[in-house]
Amino acid sequence: MGVKEARMLAPCSATVIISILDQFEEHARPERLHEFADCLVLNFVDTFEKPDQSEWPDHLTEEEHKAACTWDDDRAPELADAQKIAAFVATHHATPKLTKLVVHCHGGVSRSAAVAKWVGATYGIPMPQLGDGIHRLEGANPRVLRLLQKTKRG
Repeated sequence: MGVKEARMLAPCSATVIISILDQFEEHARPERLHEFADCLVLNFVDTFEKPDQSEWPDHLTEEEHKAACTWDDDRAPELADAQKIAAFVATHHATPKLTKLVVHCHGGVSRSAAVAKWVGATYGIPMPQLGDGIHRLEGANPRVLRLLQKTKRG
């Protein structure tokens, strides 16, 4: 989902949330994330290799981040981000308690879609969409999805 929908969520002790924004979106991050059962806060931009480009390294240097991003202080997604996501999901999937996972980014169409698509495929869990025709898994960020696929489940 997008940040707009995430900001309207009522905190719940049975819900964990992954919040992905970049430095310019940070002001919109939901204020009550700490009131959910758990939250993972990540900062990286919605960028990825173009179809005619070779894959960027899994870990980028400062110069590679600058080349991949619009602004010098931006960060492109890296394998370390994917590993944090994978560990967070594995931890909560392993608990016997029924837990709802919410994933949001700014628009709810690329970074969060990649995480939802990976979780669904990795754990065989259906990932319901908002049903609005905008927030769909087909828009998944290919770099985030590729990096998540490199992580080990659990």
